[in-house]
Amino acid sequence: MNISTKFFGEIEIDKNSILSFESGIPGFEEYKQYAIIDVEDRKFKCLQSIDEKDVCLIIISPWDYFESYEFNISDSEVNELGIIESNQALVFNIVTVRENNVTANLIAPIVINILNNKARQIVLCNSNYSVREGIECLF
Repeated sequence: MNISTKFFGEIEIDKNSILSFESGIPGFEEYKQYAIIDVEDRKFKCLQSIDEKDVCLIIISPWDYFESYEFNISDSEVNELGIIESNQALVFNIVTVRENNVTANLIAPIVINILNNKARQIVLCNSNYSVREGIECLF
């Protein structure tokens, strides 16, 4: 399947790898389907909307930068995603780049069930993490 992207032009993706965000992503609720695009030789990836080429979020695996990162999600969130065992889940965090400042949103991880491609951005309650945790420059 071919899609138009913000940073990579027209690319081909496997339609079986499309992620489904039933509620969308906060701020982008109208867009429900995304693909993860690897960026060569980088620790970051792009979460590209299938429906809108201008909606592309930079994401990282939190443990590449925050080794002790941990969180809990509710039973209802686990059930909604259909996660039975923790090894079924992938976790990413959205990165924001502002001039010379690169931050990761650790308070709202994206959790993906790799078996059914259901995904959700989960906002953590009572967390010591921040929306803007500084990280070393990715670029």
